Amino acid sequence: MDAEVVVHWPGEERPIRVRARAVTVSGADFHYRADALVGGPVRTRTWTVQPGAWRLRLPRQE
Repeated sequence: MDAEVVVHWPGEERPIRVRARAVTVSGADFHYRADALVGGPVRTRTWTVQPGAWRLRLPRQE
């Protein structure tokens, strides 16, 4: 099972679309919310596709 991953880059008209089984986000310390619970700060976090799961939305880079 995989999911569509869409990345919107600042200044680009079209997003990049790929299919993946997992998404890893890394960088400066960040918080995340999963199932209404706030986690972090962390520098790396991996989400794995599960049947019936919802979506993942990340903030735009400042």
